[in-house]
Amino acid sequence: MSNIKRMTTCILIFGLIIGLTGCQATAGTPVKDLAIAGSTFAEPLYLKQFDAWYQKTQVKAVYGALSSSGALRALQDRTIDIGATDVLLTAADEARLPASVLTIPTVLGAVAVCVNLPGSPALRMDAALLSAVFRGDVKTWDDARIAALNPMVKLPATPIVVLHRADGSGTTNIFTTYLAATDQTWNDKIGAGSLVQWPTGVGVSSNAGMAAMIRQTSGSIGYLEHTFAVQSSLTPVALRNRSGAFVLPSVDSIQAAVPPDLPEDLRGTLLNRPGTAAYPIVSFTWLVLYKDQAYDGRTRERAAAIYDLVSWIIGDGQALAEPLQYSPLPDRVRKTAMSLLNQLSWGGKSIK
Repeated sequence: MSNIKRMTTCILIFGLIIGLTGCQATAGTPVKDLAIAGSTFAEPLYLKQFDAWYQKTQVKAVYGALSSSGALRALQDRTIDIGATDVLLTAADEARLPASVLTIPTVLGAVAVCVNLPGSPALRMDAALLSAVFRGDVKTWDDARIAALNPMVKLPATPIVVLHRADGSGTTNIFTTYLAATDQTWNDKIGAGSLVQWPTGVGVSSNAGMAAMIRQTSGSIGYLEHTFAVQSSLTPVALRNRSGAFVLPSVDSIQAAVPPDLPEDLRGTLLNRPGTAAYPIVSFTWLVLYKDQAYDGRTRERAAAIYDLVSWIIGDGQALAEPLQYSPLPDRVRKTAMSLLNQLSWGGKSIK
């Protein structure tokens, strides 16, 4: 990591954990604070869960919404206890970290595509049209390609304002991976990733920033985690799924995207799954933590506090997901997540 990036990350994390007791506490001292940072995709849920955890245990889990990429940088520098990401680590990501990590799924969410048009019309789009819009090939709302999928909607002859994420975003990774998998032109010209070279549009940081920009920009279209769309009363687009049905994001359509044959390592994609009820842009979000917690003067008590928090998140804490428009982990996924967490250790000895 460059010195500039390291300094930026350290400033962000210092702001996050300032006033906390720190990782190098004396053995036997009760843990009062934990530092978690990363994904804005799951931020509303984590804030609600961490508040409930504090009421239950008086252990403060402080969350910093940096982005998925920011979480990995902070983990690499070991300036946080847990990183939050919407993108599974690649072999190259893991190679950059100083030790082995555990990657624990916490909830399911959806990427909504939302528009700001007069009268808030209910629009339909498919992957090819969505790709053309975000590439800048479809420039006005009354374009024939939009009208063909929306014959009953009176479309304005106004420019389309494309909004995209400017930061290293897990939400962008999910969205562009979907487009790359479903539209060959997008795959050939843009590709997938947390950062891509957008051919058009205005860059915005964070899911909250995207929600605010869509709301204030007439004629705009952008993508963001479904919860932010609901909280901001934005109008989502119904997307054509793999089975040919046009589906809006919801808790039910998120759940419908989880296949019964999901691999044990949970690395199977949830994008564009078959099934008439399945929303096509669905993903897990994850917590990442070092498998052995005996580093940088950390105590076993701190490792146990991390275990207790994550165990609660994938257990009783799941009850907080659906009211916020996330989908709780299916039972079989929750059991796999718990078996992963049970590998957490301190000095080579299990925390469980």
